[in-house]
Amino acid sequence: MVTYAAVLDVPRHIVEFRARLLAAEAPDLHEVLDLCRAQGRTHVVPDGTLIACDRLAGVRENGNDLWFSQKHKSFGGNIQFLAAPDGTPLWVSDVEPGSTPDITAARTHVLPALYKAAADGLPTLTDKGYIGATSAFTSPYAAPEATPRPPWTEEPAPRMRCSDT
Repeated sequence: MVTYAAVLDVPRHIVEFRARLLAAEAPDLHEVLDLCRAQGRTHVVPDGTLIACDRLAGVRENGNDLWFSQKHKSFGGNIQFLAAPDGTPLWVSDVEPGSTPDITAARTHVLPALYKAAADGLPTLTDKGYIGATSAFTSPYAAPEATPRPPWTEEPAPRMRCSDT
C-alpha cells in the first residue's frame, strides 16, 4: 500500500537527485579561474550572501543556534560565490551555517584559490567585507577620519539675557 506521505516524498527525491547530478557536472573553482584567464576576463568579483531557510537543528559551543545569523537576524545558510565583471555567476561554494561570518566562509572556500589567481594576473575586486583579507585584492578603502573640529566650536555659546525693563 502506498501512503500519501510516500507520494509526496517522491518529488523531493527527484529534486535532490537532479541537484546531485548538476553539482557533479559543475566545474570546481580552479577550473573556473583558469577559464576566466583563458577568456581574458578583466577581473572576478567574490561575494557572500545568506540564503534564508527554515530553522535547522544545530547548536554552537556557546549555546547559540548554528544556523541563525546575528547580522541578518534570520535563519539561513552562508554561501560564497564568484561573479564575472558583468555579474554573471561563475561558481558557488558549499553552504556554511548562517552563524559563519562572510570572511570566515570566504577564507575556507574561495580566498586560497583567488590568491593564486591574483598572482597569475587575474585581479580580484571585493567589497568592504574583505578589507584586510589580503593586499592581493582591490577593496574600497575606508573613509579617512573626520578632521577634528576647531576648538572654538566646542565652547558653549554665551548666555544672553534680556533686560527686565
